Amino acid sequence: MEEFLTIFTPTYNRAYTLPKLYESLVNQTSRKFIWLIVDDGSSDDTKDLVQKFQGENMIEIQYIFQENKGKHFAVNKGLKNTKTEFFSVIDSDDFLADNAVAEIELLSNKIKNDHQTAGFTFIRFSEKTEFDKEKYGQKEWLVSGRAEYDWEFPGEMTYCFKTEIHKQFLFPEFEGEKFCPESLVFRRIERKYKILFTDKVLAFGDYLADGLMSNYYQLLIKNPKSSLLNIKERFQDSLSEKEKLDLAKNYWDIASKSGSSFREKFFGISPFLILKVLLNKRKK
Repeated sequence: MEEFLTIFTPTYNRAYTLPKLYESLVNQTSRKFIWLIVDDGSSDDTKDLVQKFQGENMIEIQYIFQENKGKHFAVNKGLKNTKTEFFSVIDSDDFLADNAVAEIELLSNKIKNDHQTAGFTFIRFSEKTEFDKEKYGQKEWLVSGRAEYDWEFPGEMTYCFKTEIHKQFLFPEFEGEKFCPESLVFRRIERKYKILFTDKVLAFGDYLADGLMSNYYQLLIKNPKSSLLNIKERFQDSLSEKEKLDLAKNYWDIASKSGSSFREKFFGISPFLILKVLLNKRKK
């Protein structure tokens, strides 16, 4: 059996959540995958737990330990150590439907020979969400450029990319910064390649109190180089004047609170927009 997929899990002190993900992987109807874990400097029992999983020999598990650098560093390391054709990030507090890998293989076969398509998506729901299973899994739509779609569901998209393409779009790594918005990389890929979007519900999970999303704006301020770069690149998209002004407000706020130089604050994006932000502040 040849594995076509790497299910990649970056983890940090999540020994208490990993068993649920592991159980969902053991229960897969298809075993044509590798579970690659990059441990981002955990101080709990993560290593011992993974060794226990490996000892059960139910699925192929690869484990890499690195000093604590942040999720995006872990994803980069995971990509560099991936040899399968497809790569999908499944977080340590999520788990998969039993048929997820089988469905992912069907989707991968649809695009594997299309050199203009980088990957596909499926939906991640909260495990508390009750939904009509007959309603989902019917839609597929190919998107060229930055994805714009109406959220008809209470969840989020999970991406699965061709590994060779994702390796061309690693996360930027700034010294001392432990967070980088995933949308920065997704946007770069979507500008160059098509994505097959689907409404298949294959993953489940909820944001935890100790998760990255618990205090998102503070993360942006603490990691200004990544955050400001993300905002700069968003201006390459088609935006309304209101969206541009909102981004400029965020840019000025993050740059100011993180101690950026005046030049970076004022000229990093459009000086005209920044001036407009400052004038609006004075009016208030």
